[in-house]
Amino acid sequence: MEAQSNKTENYIHGYTVEEQQRLIEQALYWREKLILRDVNFLPGDRILEIGCGAGAVLGVLGQAFPQLQLAGIDLQASQIAYARQHLENLGLLNVDLQVGNASQLPWTDESFNYIYNIWFLEHISNPEPILQEAYRVLKPGGTIMLNETDYRTILIYPESADYRYLQDALCELLLDSGGNPYIGRRLGLLLQKAGFSRVKNLPWAFHYFQGENSQKLRDFIEYIYAWLAPTISQMIEKLGKDEKRLGSGLEFFRSIPDLQESAASIIVYRASAIKVSY
Repeated sequence: MEAQSNKTENYIHGYTVEEQQRLIEQALYWREKLILRDVNFLPGDRILEIGCGAGAVLGVLGQAFPQLQLAGIDLQASQIAYARQHLENLGLLNVDLQVGNASQLPWTDESFNYIYNIWFLEHISNPEPILQEAYRVLKPGGTIMLNETDYRTILIYPESADYRYLQDALCELLLDSGGNPYIGRRLGLLLQKAGFSRVKNLPWAFHYFQGENSQKLRDFIEYIYAWLAPTISQMIEKLGKDEKRLGSGLEFFRSIPDLQESAASIIVYRASAIKVSY
């Protein structure tokens, strides 16, 4: 998941090339399930992704809607450099990519038809200034769209005390790093506070179980595992968590697809709103 904030040095996933490639794969995993779900862009629309990271989501949007005018911003220059190369490799050559702070956007007022965010505000301790800036650069009648999860909704069956220990540690790590593991619940409230109108905040559940869903269950578990496993060392070093229990929880989580009766789920919150001109 991608981030940009005043505490990006604490971004729990890091900025390695391996992580940048994982972000590309993550966007492909969520392409149809979430990123392109219920979006209605028109040719020529200007779209800004705040916290664009490695350009993974911009790549999905640009390929699906080649007539869009894309823009993205991230605080990390290495992310923007990777994003530029990734998008060029996809044939997306005219993307407006900027290195900068999300709370001080470099664009003029009323520059964009859409603002799109995904896996971003979960890493932000104070999202209000960012949403105020989003409001400023959005055109009257324009739409903002936010996509975030709630880490408490990553559920498994059968349950495991060690997995719950791991989940607790993950939430604590995100909070310790300046983020918010529960941000999905707040999206609608935050948009209202920022002055947006016609606010919606919908929970979309993704649930997979053994049987006809077995491969989808395995894909989901492996997707979560890919970003969860590398955070274990931080839980030990920064939080002093029990290495054995964390390892046991992670091992049990990954074994879910191999159990005879098992299931896993997550809730992703999609919030959208309009900037109304009075």
